[in-house]
Amino acid sequence: MLSILAAIERVALQQPQKTAYQTHHASLTYGELWHLSDNVADYLMKLNLRRQQPIVVYGHMSPLQIVAFLGAVKAGHSYVPVDSSTPIERLQLILEASGAGLLLTTEPLHMLTNIPVMAVSDVLASSSKDVTLSSATWVQNEEIHYIIYTSGSTGQPKGVQITASNLAHFVSWMHENFPLQDDGVFLNQAPYSFDLSVMDLYPALVGGHTLYAITQQEIANPKALFDSLATSNTRVWTSTPSFAKMCLMNKEWNQQLIPTLDTFLFCGEVLPIAVCKELMSRFPQATIYNLYGPTETTVAVSYVEVSKALVERFEQLPIAPITEPNVALLEDGEIVISGPTVSAGYLGAPDLTAKVFSTVAEQRIYLTGDLGYEQDGYLFFSGRKDFQVKLHGYRLEIEEIEKQISNLPPVSSCVVVPIYKEKEIISLSAHVVLREPLTDSPFKMTKQLKTLLSEYLPAYMVPKTFKYMDALPLNPNGKVDRKGLAVMEIV
Repeated sequence: MLSILAAIERVALQQPQKTAYQTHHASLTYGELWHLSDNVADYLMKLNLRRQQPIVVYGHMSPLQIVAFLGAVKAGHSYVPVDSSTPIERLQLILEASGAGLLLTTEPLHMLTNIPVMAVSDVLASSSKDVTLSSATWVQNEEIHYIIYTSGSTGQPKGVQITASNLAHFVSWMHENFPLQDDGVFLNQAPYSFDLSVMDLYPALVGGHTLYAITQQEIANPKALFDSLATSNTRVWTSTPSFAKMCLMNKEWNQQLIPTLDTFLFCGEVLPIAVCKELMSRFPQATIYNLYGPTETTVAVSYVEVSKALVERFEQLPIAPITEPNVALLEDGEIVISGPTVSAGYLGAPDLTAKVFSTVAEQRIYLTGDLGYEQDGYLFFSGRKDFQVKLHGYRLEIEEIEKQISNLPPVSSCVVVPIYKEKEIISLSAHVVLREPLTDSPFKMTKQLKTLLSEYLPAYMVPKTFKYMDALPLNPNGKVDRKGLAVMEIV
């Protein structure tokens, strides 16, 4: 089985001057990455922490975060990535829930904790320059490599444990199924607290490629973002569909701006056909892949190559061929995933783990909570079990309403948010981005959209209010910020 660390070490020994990690203002070679992470590992081992005790790594798109990740797993610890956009209260919850032995930072952090806090730069400044470590201490096999915290329906963080074996199988699958072998630059858009980042981080490092990271500051400044992308030489683009949709608002984002770009990997959200059509027009030499998989199954487990024939054939894109051995449907339509990338479960939450994880004939199985259906040889995603809401006695699928609104000719995209009063849903509100700027009054546009919708949806499914936006807000992970929109709607 592939050893992630051994593969990165091989690159570091054979091509020490090759750039492993690049941002618009900092870079790191493979030789530096390997040497500095040895220093971090040496420091951690001298602390005499319990083997596998988690190390929380706090920061945002810094080369030193990658150094800390590798240093942790070299010393026999799992790491917990936390982005600096994370509220302090949530960071505190993660520190407590994970039982972390140390908090490593790459950015200033002002908070009181019960565990030691150390800047990665200070660790490196205090360490010996001639450290060489044995591979005997590395995290391996069924030991935990990283833990990513997601929020469940309760809002409480859930620590998804990914083993060295899970990660190795995922990276091998990526290299077997996608054109990642040729030399080139991999875009790193997702922050490390979002597991989509793993899709570019480890396949790139194992293959000896260069990661090009873009920061939230750049994303918030369109000129800086596109200037950065233009000089990145990106060949493999990994992002959420929402981030690509935001980039498409700039007419100059095309093959001419990034002539090296030949592979799009999308995951984390539904990939709209309209986005694919626009990408095919702007990047004619690139291949688009629609990937599917929850955090609990190590980033992604299935994919479909998006061809022009597929786009013309279906109203929405499939997420897997029905022949995919690790993805299946239960009788109630829930998608279930099995195989070697299924997580070891939630850290410190045996009851929660038992609800959705099981083992049958030595195969790990995960109940995703996603709903699906089969058609013409493909599996399609049809929504979340927990996206079902009850309004005036009716059970509604939020995603079905969003889909019908988004299909209306004047609409570019839409998010529907339930409106609560005293914990009861009293109505629905649609946040809409139009294809053309609003020329009539919002009242007239709303009347027009409701009339059009009445042909496709019963009256009780039509949102009560429509709000018009220039663009849907994104959260730090590059997904549509549903929680932020919901906060705006509190009665």
